[in-house]
Amino acid sequence: MAASAFAMGAALHDAVSAAGQRGAYGEENAGTRWADIQRRADDLTQALYGLREAAPSEYERARVDDVLASLHELRSATQTGNISPDGGLDAGPLRARLRNFEAALQALREPE
Repeated sequence: MAASAFAMGAALHDAVSAAGQRGAYGEENAGTRWADIQRRADDLTQALYGLREAAPSEYERARVDDVLASLHELRSATQTGNISPDGGLDAGPLRARLRNFEAALQALREPE
């Protein structure tokens, strides 16, 4: 179950990273790309809630909570109001949130 959540998170990370580049998809495709990213984030959130409920220890629940928190921060950076007309985002905050998300995701993947 953790491996599946990790794979979903890695795919989301890659999609946000690519889409966050200014002009990456053009204005006509930006809305569709960001809607797909939000759908992926929704799916990952549900998977993480299930993983947290099934976690055998408080430590493992805390690792899932870290991913959920970093995912929430990442999602707030990718909300529609932050997207420029060319489909990009402010790169500084987005990169920082992507790094935090990636670190939390890696910790989820690593064994105790």
